[in-house]
Parts: sequence; structure tokens; C-alpha cells
Amino acid sequence: MLMRFLSGMTIVLMLAAAPSWAQQASPIPVSKQQQDRLGIALHDVTSAESVTVVDMIGHVKRAPGSVRSIVAPFAGVVTAIHALPGATVKSGDALISISSRDYASASASLVQAQSEMRVADAALARQTQLLTNGLVARSAVEEARARAESARAKVAEASAMSRGLKGDKDAGTYVVRTASSGRIATLAAQVGDNVNAMTTLASLTTAADLWVEFQIPARLMGQISPGDGVELAKGGRGQIMSVTDVLDPTTRSASAYATLPAGPALYEGQLVRGHLSRPTTDARLISAPARSVVRIDGQDHVFRRTPDGFAPTPVQVVGRTEEAATLRGGLRPGDTVATSGLTELKALATQGG
Repeated sequence: MLMRFLSGMTIVLMLAAAPSWAQQASPIPVSKQQQDRLGIALHDVTSAESVTVVDMIGHVKRAPGSVRSIVAPFAGVVTAIHALPGATVKSGDALISISSRDYASASASLVQAQSEMRVADAALARQTQLLTNGLVARSAVEEARARAESARAKVAEASAMSRGLKGDKDAGTYVVRTASSGRIATLAAQVGDNVNAMTTLASLTTAADLWVEFQIPARLMGQISPGDGVELAKGGRGQIMSVTDVLDPTTRSASAYATLPAGPALYEGQLVRGHLSRPTTDARLISAPARSVVRIDGQDHVFRRTPDGFAPTPVQVVGRTEEAATLRGGLRPGDTVATSGLTELKALATQGG
């Protein structure tokens, strides 16, 4: 008797502990004519391949490696603009002309260094020949060689400062040219502007690769990692590349940077919506339209199609976006659920209860 009593108590406890979505409600008889009159649309559910973690809003940015800055090597005044934002350029194309006393001075220094190098090389050759004839000591040749190497170093330094620049050296005007092919994204200088050395004059996009910067709620910090997948609302799947661990003081959120698929037409600065998802192997999870889920008595339900109508079926929402919901309980792959006319079905279910 005691064992029978304990077994009965165990069953009662198991029923009490069962999730509420496991308890089925009575079906609602709905004929085909009623379904058409109520405007009830249907959708077949499938096994979920991933679980949604969070919906996110972000803006599209250029991939870090696809943007290059073009700077002014010498201070001066902008005298001409040779290309405008949006223009496609090739490596070596003229971008901006700048009149610069510093450039004129550097050009003069280069000419002087080249002259000194020629004199030093000639002296080294002469001392080497005299050493061969036994007319000077080896130390004289070593001194000449040191002077020649010093002269070459000065030429190399002066040449590096003017590398890639072409212009009227006498007038002290040089031309800034693009170092690679691409499209001019921004131009920060206008004719007449005074620019300092190493001032950014323009930015050049060298590739079409785009990333998106998503805002991550503080509550999800530490739960999102590189490698997580991102589904875009417009279609396509990207991947999280990096996540910051510092909250922005204004938005109170962190940032996650993700690659973008090549398919969707996106442009820099565009706002996009996506959701973070992770793969799942849980065969119990079902993917259904988000609009098929409705609240009845504080519990999420879907209306599953039956031969005679619809069965209000409790479900547990595991993940959700505006388009899709990941559900557990009450459904199998291939089941059909209502995606419209839910207000009318809910009223019928309430009346039936």
C-alpha cells in the first residue's frame, strides 16, 4: 500500500512540474468556408536550425582594411583639386596640388645631398686607385668610404620625404598622388586651405568589403562572441568578427562588428536590422512565423491546423525576431499553423473555454 501511495504521489508531482506549454487545449472546429471568411492564412513550420539570441540595429561601415588615408607630407596651401569625392582613380593619379616652402627646402636639400654624394663617390674612387698604386694608406680609403656612405644616407633621407611627389621644384609646389587604385570617399581640403604636415587630405576606398557595427545591450555583454552568426532582415548571413567590452556612455551599449554577405545591396552609412543566432541540434525546436504566436491567459500559443479546425497549442518561445520565432513544445516539423485571423480564433477559443 505504501509503495502504491508513493507511486501515485510521484505521478502527481510530475504532472505539477510539467511545463504549462505541454498541456493541450480543446480543438476549435472551423470549416473551410469559415476559414476563408475569417481570412485565416496558413504556414507550415520546420525544424529550427538556429536559435535567435537578440535583435540588433546597426550601421554599415567600410571594412578596416579597405580604407586608406591620404596625407600631406609637407605643410602648405592647397592650390588645385584634381579629383572629386566619388571619383574612381588609379594608382599614381593626381589628387591635390600644394604650394609649400617646406617642400621647396626639402627639394633643395635633396639636390645638395645628391651633389655631395657624387663628390664623395668620386673621392672614394680616387683614393681606392691611389691605394692600388701604393700612394696612400688604407685609412685614407676608409675615411673616403665613410664620407660616401654618409652622403648616400642623406640622399636616401631627402628622397624618402619627397617620394611619390612631382611638381615644380623651383616654385615649391608638389602634387599629392594616390598610392593605390580605388574610389575617393572623402575630400577634406579645398583650394586655399592651409594644411599642416601629415594632415589627412582624403580617404580612399580600395575594396568593396563592408562591415556592420551593431549595438549590443548591456545585459548581453559576455554572451556574444566572435564566430556567432548574424541574420539580416533583408536576407543573407554574416558573422561576428569582434565585440567590445566597454559600454558607450551615451547609448549604454557595447558594439559588435560583423561581416556582411555579398548578396544584399548595402552602402556605407546605411542602417540595417539583424538578429544574432546560434546553430542548434535540438530536434524539439521548431521555426515558425513570429506572427503565428498569440497570448492566451498569459501563455504563448499557436493555432495548429487539425482535420476539423484548429487546436490552440501552448508553446515556449525560445527565440524571436520580427519575422520568425523559435518554439519548443506542441509542434512537429510539417505542422501547419495560422498566421492571420488570430483574433477571431482566440475569441472562439475563449468562448469554447
